[in-house]
Amino acid sequence: MAESANVSSIDAVAKFAAALRLFDEQSANALLSIDDQARGALQWIEHDAAAYWRGQVRKGFEDVSRTRAELLACRSKATKDYKPSCIDEMKAHRAAQARLQHAEEQVEVVRRWGQRLQREVDEYRGRVQRLRQCLEADVPRTLALLDRTALSLEQYVDRLPATSNETNTPELPAQASSGESP
Repeated sequence: MAESANVSSIDAVAKFAAALRLFDEQSANALLSIDDQARGALQWIEHDAAAYWRGQVRKGFEDVSRTRAELLACRSKATKDYKPSCIDEMKAHRAAQARLQHAEEQVEVVRRWGQRLQREVDEYRGRVQRLRQCLEADVPRTLALLDRTALSLEQYVDRLPATSNETNTPELPAQASSGESP
C-alpha cells in the first residue's frame, strides 16, 4: 500500500515552487553577469591592455630614436675648444630607454596574465557547468513536477467527500461513469 504524503498545506508546495523559480532566475542572472564580467576582463587584458603596451613600445622606440638624435646633435657641436656636456640629452635618452624597456616588459606581463586569466575563466566555466545543467534541465523539470503535484492535490481536495453532520460518515462522490444522477 502506498504511504501517505502527509501534505499539510497545498499552499506550501506553491510557495516552494515560487521560491525555486526565483532561485532559478537569480542564479541564471548571476551566471550571465559573471560571464559578462569575465568576457570583459578577457577583452581588456587580451586586446585593450595589449594594444596599449604595444603602442607604448612603438612610442618608446620613437622616443629613443629622437633622444639619440638629440644626443648626437649635441655631441656634434663639439669643437677643439668647446665640448658640450650634453647631460640633459643623456638623461632624456636614458629615460627613454628605461620607458621602452618597461613597455616591453609590460607587453610580456600582459601576455602572461592573459593566458592565466583565460585558464581561470575556462576552469570557472567547467566548475559551474553542473549548475548550468541543473538550472537548464533539472529546475524546469522540478517546477513542472511541483505544478502537477499542486494541481493533483487541489483536485484531490476538491473530490474529498463532504462529511455529514448527522452521521459523521463521508459521502461518496457521484460516479460519472455509472450514468446515475445524484
